[in-house]
Amino acid sequence: MEKASVPIGTLGEWAGAVATFLVVLVALFKDEYLRWRRKPRLRIRIILGPPDCHRTTISAVVYKTAPTHISAACYYLRLWVDNVGRTRAERVQVYAEKLRRKSADGIFREVETFNPMNLRWAHAGSDHPEIFAEGISPRMGKHCDLGHVIDPKHRKDFGENLPDVEPDKTILSLDLEMAPATLGHLVPPGVYELQLRVAAANCLPVTHTIELTITGNWFADQAKMFSDGLGIKAAN
Repeated sequence: MEKASVPIGTLGEWAGAVATFLVVLVALFKDEYLRWRRKPRLRIRIILGPPDCHRTTISAVVYKTAPTHISAACYYLRLWVDNVGRTRAERVQVYAEKLRRKSADGIFREVETFNPMNLRWAHAGSDHPEIFAEGISPRMGKHCDLGHVIDPKHRKDFGENLPDVEPDKTILSLDLEMAPATLGHLVPPGVYELQLRVAAANCLPVTHTIELTITGNWFADQAKMFSDGLGIKAAN
C-alpha cells in the first residue's frame, strides 16, 4: 500500500505561517522581554559587623523642665540593599511586614503588637527620615536602618523602655518610619523572625526573612556584644 504524501506546497504554506507567527510574537513581546531581562533586582544582606553593624553613640534632645541634650552608647544594625539587575531601581522601599517570636515549643508565632511599616534609610537624619530612596543604580547599594540597641541604663531617657523587661536588659528598637504609641517597635529579649519586603516603583517586591536573637545582655566590647548579646542570620 502506498503512503499518502503531503503536497510540498502545503508544507511550505505551513512553514511560512509558523514563521509569520513567530515574527509577530517577537514584534509583540520583544520590548516586554527586554524589560524583563533588564529590570532591577533588589536583594538584602546583613553582616553582624562593620560596616553593616557597629558600636556608636546615639544623641537626642529631651524636654523636661528645659531642653536637655542626652547621649548613650548604642549598637546600630543596618541592612545592605543592593541592585544586581541591569536597570536603576526607582523609589526603593523596605517594608517590615511581620514579626514572629519563637515560642518554647520551637514554633515562630506572630507578634500581635507589631506595627507593619517601612524602615528608614540610613544617614538621612531623624528630623526628616528617608522612607523611599530616590534610586539605586545597577551594581550599587544603600544602607537601610534596621534598628538599634542602647545601653539599657539609658532606656528610659530615650523612651525605649518596656516595664516588663528587667532594667539591666537590652531592647531592640526597630527603626520604623515612625515610633508608634503602642511601642510595637520595641523588641524585648527573645528569638524572632522579621519578614521584610523590598520593592521599587519599577520592580515587584521580594521577600526576605532574617532571624534576630536578642539575649538581653549588654557588652561594651563590640566583639563580645556580637557574639553573646545579639545574633542575626538569614532565615531564608
